Amino acid sequence: MALPLAFLLALVVLSCKSTCSLGCDLPQIHNLDLATPDTNEEGTWTLLEKMRRTPTFSCLNYRKDFAFPQEQMEGEQVQKAQAVAVLHEMTQQVFNLFSTQEAFAAWNKTLLDTFLSGLYQHLGDLKDCGSKQVEMEPLRAVRKYFHRITVYLKEKKYLPCAWEVVRAEIMKSFSSSANLFARLRSMEWDLVQQGNASH
Repeated sequence: MALPLAFLLALVVLSCKSTCSLGCDLPQIHNLDLATPDTNEEGTWTLLEKMRRTPTFSCLNYRKDFAFPQEQMEGEQVQKAQAVAVLHEMTQQVFNLFSTQEAFAAWNKTLLDTFLSGLYQHLGDLKDCGSKQVEMEPLRAVRKYFHRITVYLKEKKYLPCAWEVVRAEIMKSFSSSANLFARLRSMEWDLVQQGNASH
């Protein structure tokens, strides 16, 4: 049986916490489908799923390919500092998208407030990890991607089906966060192994 993506994300991040040496705590549960053990706080994945108000099948005419920059996000050229910066940019863009007046008019306010709170803490965690907004192609690609989403929502006049398409798209894009977390873990594990080999 295939494990849910969010559960795999949790395993990656929690194992990274015990082995990584970024000098900071990577975002933990706030981008995941698990409750924070000490507060029972729901992860942003779960909240985004709960925010669904319109059946996806009723919005088929609204579907759009936003051309998520998958290859650039997963390219071998993305280094550790760049990966943190890209994670920060993605999280910031999602936060910006869902903190607008139009978003609050479209979604359940309680769920949206909790969702944004988790993203805000995620942003703080990434900032503590030394996220630098350096200009690089993956960052520009992420910004263009979210610009296409914003333009789409405006063109569709923020109708419920347009928001549902965007909500589903953002959930899909979270899988790229899983890949970046995995890359960070791999980079840090390689550094640990190199350090052990030198002693």
